[in-house]
Amino acid sequence: MTEARPVRPGPRRTLSEQVILDAALALLAELGADRVTIRGIAARAGIAPNAVYTYFPDKAAVLHGLAEQLLGRVHDKQAADSALPWRDRVHTVARDLRNELLAHPGSVHLLLGNSLDGQNARAIGAAMLVILADAGLAPDAAARAAHLFNVYLLGSVALETTDQVRATDQFLWGLDRLLDGLVPCAVTPRDHPGSG
Repeated sequence: MTEARPVRPGPRRTLSEQVILDAALALLAELGADRVTIRGIAARAGIAPNAVYTYFPDKAAVLHGLAEQLLGRVHDKQAADSALPWRDRVHTVARDLRNELLAHPGSVHLLLGNSLDGQNARAIGAAMLVILADAGLAPDAAARAAHLFNVYLLGSVALETTDQVRATDQFLWGLDRLLDGLVPCAVTPRDHPGSG
């Protein structure tokens, strides 16, 4: 009978995931998403690189966690009053997302390079679908409109960060033209079979 070897415990968790994410956010602002590395995160947090893996399995997981944290800040603000007109609610979501992305240099490229499938990303997406449904869009049109909203928002912010010009009026003008174009897509009673 062989004697069982004692199991060696893994590294102790002496920090928190938040410390790792804060270090990653600082690097993101300085270097951009492409140049954030596990070594850089570890150096910024004051730990050995392998200690990062105690909290996250790989760099992709860190970046995904960072994207979720940024989107969580927006989601936490989204107590949009369903009594407000749908357009006002879209403006609120757009403004909050834009402000968060502009406040954290490199974050727009982080979102562009990440799958937005986390809890906060899904919650914001679901909120947008409700708003667009309230505008009268059928489910398929609402899903397409939400995608168009994301493309416009991320593309506009990416251009703004490249030009180093904060063109709020241009952003809102473009958003309103996009929303104007969605109104004809709204389902009206005459669109339903057997009506009218």
